Amino acid sequence: MSRMAVIFDPGVEGLAAMAAAVAAGARDKGAQVELLDAGRMDAAALSAYDAAAFGFSPACEAALLPVYVRALETLCGRRVAVFGIRPDDGGVFADTLEKICGYAKAVWRGACFCASPSEEALGRCGALGEGAVRAREARPDLADTVPIIFSTITGNAYKLAAAVAEVVPDHVGPYNIRYINDEVIEKFDTFVLSYWCNHGTADDDTIELIRRMRGKNLIVIGTLGVARDSKHASDVSARVEALASENNRLLGHYLCRGSIDLRRTAARLRIPEGEKGHLSAERFEKQKLSLGHPDETELFEAKAAVEAFLRKR
Repeated sequence: MSRMAVIFDPGVEGLAAMAAAVAAGARDKGAQVELLDAGRMDAAALSAYDAAAFGFSPACEAALLPVYVRALETLCGRRVAVFGIRPDDGGVFADTLEKICGYAKAVWRGACFCASPSEEALGRCGALGEGAVRAREARPDLADTVPIIFSTITGNAYKLAAAVAEVVPDHVGPYNIRYINDEVIEKFDTFVLSYWCNHGTADDDTIELIRRMRGKNLIVIGTLGVARDSKHASDVSARVEALASENNRLLGHYLCRGSIDLRRTAARLRIPEGEKGHLSAERFEKQKLSLGHPDETELFEAKAAVEAFLRKR
């Protein structure tokens, strides 16, 4: 069941009626809805919700706007709506709020503003609440289907994804992560995600995708340039597993070495020592040890690991 928060100032005349209409529309779609007082709300708490709707009016927008901006930091990949009472400004204020919301990479945005909460306006608020909650389509035919999704720049993560596809009986893919939209996320319960390590954790695209998911079964596999028995690999595993477990169920994580693109890193040899990005000749020689990975042994291990993880469903 989706969870939605409706945030507004209950002391503003007319705003409570609009908030109630938004909440009713969301409940009609099967969502669990909570009405929150904007003056007492902890923006960080919104990470527990799948969607949020913010109510504005001239009387409270100065106080609510900073709350809205802070809250959006926790709503990446979520569905966000804005509503409220405002004099007709040609949609300028609503457009501004939506642009701010766009920076947070919300997957859906909607707005409903009016001069007064008329019956027609309340009807539009109800429709806004319905739109902010995606009703999941029942697809029993997809209950056991597992999408395999990869993010890669060197081909390592695709190599892993293609290998484990051999042991996932009912799968689709491997698909490039860039083409995974909200509809795909909603349709399936279990996913295999293949990532590459970037700055001590998963790559940005994989992080964003995981943050858009809630209540899913995740099998996460990945590659990094150093040996997997290193402290760096251990730190990467801890960060990725924490991310995957935050709002989803992690069935398992497999990490192995992957080949580094030496043509790209060789350019860093020319950066003077002491400057950002410098790569020493010694480290460059160590990077050469990554070539040929993931190898056949690692691909075999990845397949065995994924088979075991799938049995946990």
